[in-house]
Parts: sequence; structure tokens; C-alpha cells
Amino acid sequence: MGKLRKTFTCLMLISAVSGIATMMVSCNQTATNQKQATNGVAQISQADTHRTVQNGAPATAAAGQEPSGTAASPQAGSGKKLDHPVVLDRNFRNNPQNQNSKALDAFANKPIENLGPVNRVIMDPDQKKAQEFYVSGSKKAMDGDNQGAIEDFTRSLGIYKMPGAYLKRGFAEMISEDYISAINDMNEAIKMNPKLIRAYFGRGVCRFEQQDFKSAEEDINKFIETDKTTAVAYNYLGGCRFMQKDFKGALENYEMVVKLDPKYPDIYTNLGMMKHYMKDLKGAVEAYNKALEIDPNNSTAYNNRGGAKLNQGDSKGALEDFNKAISLKQDYADAYDNRGKAKINLGDKTGACEDFHKAVSLGLEATKVLIDKYCR
Repeated sequence: MGKLRKTFTCLMLISAVSGIATMMVSCNQTATNQKQATNGVAQISQADTHRTVQNGAPATAAAGQEPSGTAASPQAGSGKKLDHPVVLDRNFRNNPQNQNSKALDAFANKPIENLGPVNRVIMDPDQKKAQEFYVSGSKKAMDGDNQGAIEDFTRSLGIYKMPGAYLKRGFAEMISEDYISAINDMNEAIKMNPKLIRAYFGRGVCRFEQQDFKSAEEDINKFIETDKTTAVAYNYLGGCRFMQKDFKGALENYEMVVKLDPKYPDIYTNLGMMKHYMKDLKGAVEAYNKALEIDPNNSTAYNNRGGAKLNQGDSKGALEDFNKAISLKQDYADAYDNRGKAKINLGDKTGACEDFHKAVSLGLEATKVLIDKYCR
């Protein structure tokens, strides 16, 4: 995965403090039978399905589908077929302005109780020096200099051990995608101060990124027991539920995100994806519409809405949405794959094969199957 500071939405991501990346998931949803395409061109079969993608922190995909895009873990993209391949759209995820990244940044950098090395007004020289490094590390983290922050927190901890420094360093390590070090630091923070619930959330996000969804869910639930106001926590919890095939539970958590923050753009692509996955195509389109009301440049929402329309038999409407997704993001492999399927249904075999080849050139290996089927 690219630097976290840059995102699932079935749920993206992706990513904790100071800007965890937005995670995205791609999946092939089963397309409904559609009318035979004209000009003798074979229609897209159920087995060929369209590819939908989710943005945001945690990312998820439909069961039993091949991943597309860049693998977010050694498993995804390794050639092994996963029930829920987690993949990353680097172009979207590297955008530090997306809502999920902003939410994680805000969470990571808000004040924490008892951050100083001691709870006394008078500190000895070592404690004062540790405090200085802690303060400078915190400032660097807020400015997005996570490596510099890690170095300062390490200096602080080398002088005086305090839970806040472990927590902050863990957040910076998480954003730098060093999940093992981040988990170790979160463990130390919890050991020193079991009431530091933000460490549970941070550890949960790291475990999510490592695809340990059960443990991630336990940590995030621990956080939510005390803090029921943080939208991004429910977003990740929804991702954990989805990855464990609890689709109803995922939908409930995404709805909670909307309740806490109705303007959280990525969440509507998650809601749409869940409804899409549960075959509520009308509800999925409504959710994608909402996502586009908030962010008219949300290429993922256009791609996914096009997929829902394709499932409803509206290949022309789907084509328009895929065109829009590609106009917003010209290297959008999934959208080329989907647009090719819509073109097959509309009888444009030549155009479809051009799109299939383009998808493969952008790294979507799964599209080779369609080339073999329709373009020989």
C-alpha cells in the first residue's frame, strides 16, 4: 500500500492517525441476465460480472471474487483467490484530502489526557527534555512529517517512558504502514495506561490492515464501548463485519457513520456497496447518488452506480457512468473493465475489446479472461 497519509470504503481503508490511507476494494458482482446484445455480439454472462469498488478506510470486496488493482497485502494479488480480496487504488488513496483520511488525521492529532511524562508541575531536566521531544514530535505528526515524528517520539521515550509517546509513535508508524511496530507501541501504551482507549482503536486499525479482522473488531469494539461518537471507528467496524461476511452488521455500522457524520462522503459508497451486495440495487443507486451529491468528482461512485445499472439491465445508463468515471480518472482499470462489459451488451464488440485491453494494460489481470472470451 502507498503511504497511509495519502484510505473502505467497504469501508478504505484504511488508516489511522494523522492520515491513514483510504482503502479500496474491488469485487465482481454477479450481473443479472440481460437482453441479447445486437449485431450478434455475445452478451455479458453472469460469470463475467461487473467490478465495483469501495473507498475509504477499510476496504472490502464481494465474496469469491478475484482482486483487481494493486494488492494491499501479500495475500491480495498473490494469485490466490480470496473470499474478500482487499485491494488498494493508489490514485484515490494517495489523496490526503479524502474524508476518511481527514477523519483519521483529526482523530490522531486531537489532545489526549496525560500526555506529558509526568503529572507533576515540576519536572526534572530529563523529563523536561523528554517533553520537548514529545511536543516537537506531535507538531511534526500534525504537519504530516511522520518519519520526523517517529524520530522525536523515539528520543522522548529514550529519556522517559510515557504512554502518550508510545501512542503517538504508534499512530505515526501506522500511517507509515509499519503495522508491527505500531501494534507493539499500542501494546506498550495500553500496558502503561489501560484506560487509553485510543490505543485500542489504533491497534484495531493495524490489525485490520493485516487482515486479522476478528482481532481488529475486538479492539475497535473496545474503543466504541467508551466512545460512541467517532464515525471513523464505526466505518472500520463495518469493514471488519463485512470482511467476515456479516453484511447486515456492516450495513448497520455504515448507517451509524451516516448518523454521526452525514457529510462523510465515502460512507455513501460503502452503503451503496452493501445494498448492492445484498441485491437492493435501487437502494444502492440512491446511496451512490448521495455520494455524488456530496462529491461530484467521486469516480468510485460513478463506477459503482454504473455497476448497479448494469445489473438492472440499463447498459446505456451504465455506459454513461463508466464514461464519467474514466473522464475523472483516466487510469481507472475497473471502470474500463466495466465499460467493456456494457459495450458488449450494447453490441460494440470492438469498443469493448479496446476497453478490456486497456484494463489489462493498467494491471487488471482478471480481464484477460474476457479478452479470451470476446476478443479472439
